[in-house]
Amino acid sequence: MAKKQTREEAKKQTPEREQRLPVLEILAILVAGLFLGMVLGLGPLRLIPLPTSWENVDNIQATNQVLATDIAHMEATATARAAAENQVVTAAPPTATPFVQTVMGLLGIDVRASAELTRDGDLFQTPVHCEESFNQESSWLICEPGVLLDNTAAWTIPGTKEHWFINVPEGGFTNFSMGEGVISIDGVALVLPAEKGLNYEVVIRGRIDDGIVDRDLNMTAEISDFVVGHAIWSIMPPGAYVSHDWFRDQLVVSTTTGGTNCGATGCSRTRIVLFDVDSHFYQMFETHAGDIDSWTLLAAN
Repeated sequence: MAKKQTREEAKKQTPEREQRLPVLEILAILVAGLFLGMVLGLGPLRLIPLPTSWENVDNIQATNQVLATDIAHMEATATARAAAENQVVTAAPPTATPFVQTVMGLLGIDVRASAELTRDGDLFQTPVHCEESFNQESSWLICEPGVLLDNTAAWTIPGTKEHWFINVPEGGFTNFSMGEGVISIDGVALVLPAEKGLNYEVVIRGRIDDGIVDRDLNMTAEISDFVVGHAIWSIMPPGAYVSHDWFRDQLVVSTTTGGTNCGATGCSRTRIVLFDVDSHFYQMFETHAGDIDSWTLLAAN
């Protein structure tokens, strides 16, 4: 029976020129590694001593594993770098701390309105007695006796995608109705994300009338990311409140005929966003079709 040759005996019988790996193949591996690293912009691959004889041939597998790890690392790094370059900067998350909000204000970056939004002073409460409201929480703004918009009011329905601007009058209000968008004013962004079957009714109260002649306390709101041809807004006259009955009519339109933002039968939900420019007091409520007099408070600062 023929005796099996050991590995050492096989090596001894192999001519020396066959024991050595081709020099050109080694150089080709090194050059390929260097080129791949330079193409990815991450520097050359690590230079690893390659075996030159059958005595070190067992290291080839380990070498290949290291090379594969290097390549995977470079690909992951390149992907992360590309993602960072394409990152979109959005409004601050609702959890931004007061310090972060202050820094953002100094940098001119809008802070997203939320329950964590830092107030800028106390909320002014008008001395005019509130006779009828939806609830105690919103009675500082939506109440009778209040101002309203009649059929002669000038409503804006933007027909282009550019950012739009509207006055928020001193002593008065501005009303918005839209399915989605961002309203920015005085360093605060009211972010209104789109959801199926949802419309937003927004009322912003301008700065309190100081009664001083030739001092303009009007503010400018910037509107973006809305649905062109459907969002709608208008300036409201000065007064103590926005009329409860008039605002209820807007909720009826939103949940029945739909106006410009919902279908023929309206949206099943409406979110009411109230904001005071002077104090940065913010509230968001939600109501449902068929029960528009019942509001659920979702957020307030």
